[in-house]
Amino acid sequence: MKLKKFLASNMAEAMIKVKNELGVDAVILQTRKVRKGGFLGIGSKTYVEVTAFKEEEDKKVHKPKKVQIVENRDISRDLKMELNGIKSTLEVVKEKLSSAKIGGNFPQPFEDIYLKMIENGMKSSEAFKIVDDISKNMSSVEAQDEEKLSNALKKHFEGLVKFERVEFTPSKRIMLIGPTGVGKTTTLAKIAAMIKMRERRSLTIVTLDTYRIAAAQQLKTYADIMHIPFKVIYTPEEAVEFSSSVKDDVLLIDTAGRSQKDEMKITEISSYVQKIDPDIVFLVIDATKKRDDMEDVIKNFSMARPTHFILTKLDETSSILGVVKALSSSSLPVSFITNGQNVPDDIMYADDVDIPSLMIKEVLK
Repeated sequence: MKLKKFLASNMAEAMIKVKNELGVDAVILQTRKVRKGGFLGIGSKTYVEVTAFKEEEDKKVHKPKKVQIVENRDISRDLKMELNGIKSTLEVVKEKLSSAKIGGNFPQPFEDIYLKMIENGMKSSEAFKIVDDISKNMSSVEAQDEEKLSNALKKHFEGLVKFERVEFTPSKRIMLIGPTGVGKTTTLAKIAAMIKMRERRSLTIVTLDTYRIAAAQQLKTYADIMHIPFKVIYTPEEAVEFSSSVKDDVLLIDTAGRSQKDEMKITEISSYVQKIDPDIVFLVIDATKKRDDMEDVIKNFSMARPTHFILTKLDETSSILGVVKALSSSSLPVSFITNGQNVPDDIMYADDVDIPSLMIKEVLK
């Protein structure tokens, strides 16, 4: 058995050292924080000390005995919990090490592009597939021509997300749903202004958000400024009755923000969708969220039967690669993109935004 202690400034660095010296089959026995350096304890620094071992290969030792040796060790419950956390960290480190290793197989500038994609939200397998295809069809010399490289990337980025414009015809019912803090209420006000001022349509605004008094008041203020009828609804039955009474107007319906983790609250939104049966259900997505969180939102809000996406806060994010890949995991089209807080200006039809070019700038910057 090969037993060794590793000292590093943080856990990620320690895991890299363990993997490099003992391999991915190493077993972590103990982790603890230690202080080193300084004079009489003054000016010392905190380090992570990891004790790990790897069983020496021995053809005579059967696998069951190897497992038994590990299982029989006196490991405390706290240490077992710590080991679970280290295991998760090790998986992340393993992924990063794997990405760097694969990236090293590409000549420049393809390696930089590959790593930039991963850094900004793409999975290593996705980035590898794109860069591998481009590098097979383009030499490193040709890749120095930014226009040629941009065109090659554009072929891969185009078509990842579908776009669809919505027609605001009379009597159409439109509902906005989504997590907390994504800007649903402000976005609804922007759409209302678009219908009123650009489309010259008659409309009514309804809010189902009775949990936040400020949200209802904010929306009422917007409605009063634009001279649009406004109504607060408290129950699904009242929503059905009121929506049936609005015959000729476009009906815009705001809802309370719900965490994608709160299944009960999303079910409540779903009951309103089922009762009102809107023509369009916009799932509002925040462009600043991490890819994993966005995919979680899309998955868990699917029970509310969304028909289209609205992407908000484009102006607040420095990376959209992960955003686009998250949206591409769904078959739903994107209708609007917002890029600021100003009502009614900061909203665009999604197909007016050159998403592939934004992705290319992100990769080549």
